[in-house]
Amino acid sequence: MALAGAAHLELVSGVIQLHPEDAMVDAMLRGWRAQQMSRGLKEGTIAGRERLIRRFHEFTNEYP
Repeated sequence: MALAGAAHLELVSGVIQLHPEDAMVDAMLRGWRAQQMSRGLKEGTIAGRERLIRRFHEFTNEYP
């Protein structure tokens, strides 16, 4: 059974990404969003958390 947000559900195997780091961050955030939604969190809470992570990424200019 696949858990919400599992990496193999977010990334397509066999596809070469032009910007793999960006694709991985986006997949991680989509997975995290799915996990939060499965816990019943409100959209406003999830969106705020995602904005915070994206702002931090932009500030540090580093990938996790």
